[in-house]
Amino acid sequence: MTAATPRPSARHALALALAINGLATAPLLLPLPAQAQTAETRQTYNLSAGRLSDVLARYAAASGVTLSFDPMLLDGLRSPGLQGSYTLAEGFSTLLRGSNVELVHEGGSSYSLRRQSVQTTLPAVTVSAEVDEGGSAASAYRLSSSRVGALGDRRLQDTPFSISTYSREYMDNLQISSLADLTRYDAAVAASSDDQQSENALVIRGLSPDFDTGQKLDGLTLRSRASDLPLEHIERVDILKGAGAFLYGFGSPGGTINYVLKRPTEQLTRTLTTQVTDNGQVLLHGDIGGRFGDDKRFGYRINLVGQDGETYVSGNDSERKSASVALDWRLTPALTWQVDALYANRVSDGGYFRLLPNADGSYSNALGEPLDPIDGDKRLAPSWAFYESSHRTWGSDLNWDFADDWHLRLAYRYSDSFRNPYLPGLFADADGDYSAVLYHYNNLFTSEGFEGQVSGHLDTGPISHQVTVGGASGRTKSSNSNGLVPTTSPLGSGNLSNPQDFTDPGIRLSRSDADYNEYLSIKRTEVFASDTLGFGEQLDLILGVRHGTLDSKYGDYRESALTPSIALVYRPVDWTSLYVSYIEAFEQGAVAPDTAANAGEVFEPMTSEQHEIGVKMDRERWSASAALFRLERALTYTDASNVFSQDGIARYQGLELNARGHITPDVLVGASAMWLDAENRKTSDPTLEGQQIVGTADQQYRLYGEYQIPNTAWVLSAGASHTGERSLDEARNIDLDAFTLYDLGARYAMQLGDTDVELKINLDNVTDEAYWLTTTGYHSLSQGMPRTLTLGTTLSF
Repeated sequence: MTAATPRPSARHALALALAINGLATAPLLLPLPAQAQTAETRQTYNLSAGRLSDVLARYAAASGVTLSFDPMLLDGLRSPGLQGSYTLAEGFSTLLRGSNVELVHEGGSSYSLRRQSVQTTLPAVTVSAEVDEGGSAASAYRLSSSRVGALGDRRLQDTPFSISTYSREYMDNLQISSLADLTRYDAAVAASSDDQQSENALVIRGLSPDFDTGQKLDGLTLRSRASDLPLEHIERVDILKGAGAFLYGFGSPGGTINYVLKRPTEQLTRTLTTQVTDNGQVLLHGDIGGRFGDDKRFGYRINLVGQDGETYVSGNDSERKSASVALDWRLTPALTWQVDALYANRVSDGGYFRLLPNADGSYSNALGEPLDPIDGDKRLAPSWAFYESSHRTWGSDLNWDFADDWHLRLAYRYSDSFRNPYLPGLFADADGDYSAVLYHYNNLFTSEGFEGQVSGHLDTGPISHQVTVGGASGRTKSSNSNGLVPTTSPLGSGNLSNPQDFTDPGIRLSRSDADYNEYLSIKRTEVFASDTLGFGEQLDLILGVRHGTLDSKYGDYRESALTPSIALVYRPVDWTSLYVSYIEAFEQGAVAPDTAANAGEVFEPMTSEQHEIGVKMDRERWSASAALFRLERALTYTDASNVFSQDGIARYQGLELNARGHITPDVLVGASAMWLDAENRKTSDPTLEGQQIVGTADQQYRLYGEYQIPNTAWVLSAGASHTGERSLDEARNIDLDAFTLYDLGARYAMQLGDTDVELKINLDNVTDEAYWLTTTGYHSLSQGMPRTLTLGTTLSF
């Protein structure tokens, strides 16, 4: 019998990762002379904006030449920076354009600057550079436009909704790989858990996105219960906060997360990224893309990702792998066909489903005081516990500009998500005494959808119209291995000061078991239309409506609804928009959770209403927004008899503030805050009336900043996030303490020959704060991330 190959230890993994990173960092440690760029050599630069003197100094250093000049010559002059591919002369010409300063070649690799005489002109050059379309650090990671569901492509300043955007460069610079990390500096979004333990869970303005339809890939439903789509394959993420039935189709008002897949690039893209954490988790990611053929008609983009090693939880290993391909064919200049596919798999060991604060540490729903927060690196579950998830999705898009200002899009997407938890639930009292019960079942979720949309512009006299009409159809199905109530097995008891490694029952389920019992099947058929009426340059009236039908196979209903949306956008000046909006959400009925006495009961569909008033400002160097919102939806809760009900109204109202920009060309700051009042209203249970909704924080604050050290390629970063008190019971007798987390980071960019190299270091939760994460509407807790160090290297060829 052949012995199994042992897994590499964390120490070995760390050594391997440091060796990989050392391939790129070694040149920094060796006293090698800088190589001057020749006149004909083309080099890629990514120099951020700043004082012209500082940008020129960084350009000269990156090019390996010596530049001397009188600082007074450039006093008061600024530069937008330099991004793209340039020869030495092209770069200097671009940077000095309009400055009345000229370059003088002193011989060899030495240059100087002098004031340009009236008769002297700089030599004409042909510049080839990529245009910065937003999302970069130079633009404070701001994106100016987005595809906003049924409204089509819109300038974000003119949309009467709160939308957060996250660019590829933002994800790269902060070394982000999960939704929990991605949204850490948005006060309106909070993580309930992350995929180091089991699965990602987000709360947006106090509500969780719809499990069935709350996530989209390029605007179409992606059914992902674990919410762990690998972000390395994603170009950007847009998060709509609040209700959005008209925009994205029927679903919960808890917001919509739209992933935009990486697509072929005009210029050749070749990057290799490595990451290592201080506990020894290693990541390797390759990204290649470009175009070929006559007139570059064919495009491709391929991404491969592998990660393995120990997570921040002591003794817990995690392995994930994923691959994606995106192709397109420009059949004509106006007609493009796109296809794509993505596969991902992840297995994380040693996690737990949830920790339930319990009155006596027994396996029961007797809610009690929670124990003090436990350090995030402490393993509480048996070592043999695991969580597996996998995703498969493919899609096709046809985009046709069939007339001036008119566009047709036909899109289809299929996805399936496999979820295989083999995890305990922990029931613990305030002293740490606990009982553990194993949940062993698995799920398969599938979705497929088609959407057709025509959008365009027309005028009727003095009124302009931006019109969109379309239709969509789709189906989501859910099945599992044993029915609606998961199979459970008691494991034993102990104290969390010394968690027990209980005996493994040895139950294993295959993927084929997951489709044994289908328990949900929802078909959606919808048509929608919108018209943005422009009254001059200052006023827009946005009218929209979506009509559709929810056909539930197991809920035994077929319900139709008309969900309107109406908004006014007023621009007193070009850079400021004031708006007021009303929008609805129509969603399938709730399903009683597995812990309730009526587990599996399916309720009638729900309609929610949202009112919002806000202001958005967008300037060259900064942008800011404020939104006052109120949302009402059907209340769901489990009563004292452990019966789950859909009764009354859950009201969420609050104020959200956001700002982002450059205080100076070298200092970037982003800040956000949210104050939330989430209460139960109009319930048949008088003890719930006016009480706070469980698990929601009444205030959250976020701050992030970067500093470009002048005359260097170093960028320093820091962040802070504060989460207020949260109640674990409706009567607010059990509250969790507020907590604040601090992060630090740095990155350094350089060039080695024709290769761009970027080195990154991020230290999250600097003070190693122990804290609990909560889930809206539930009494469950999850450990927060401990102090974690991540080193990364990106090579661009």
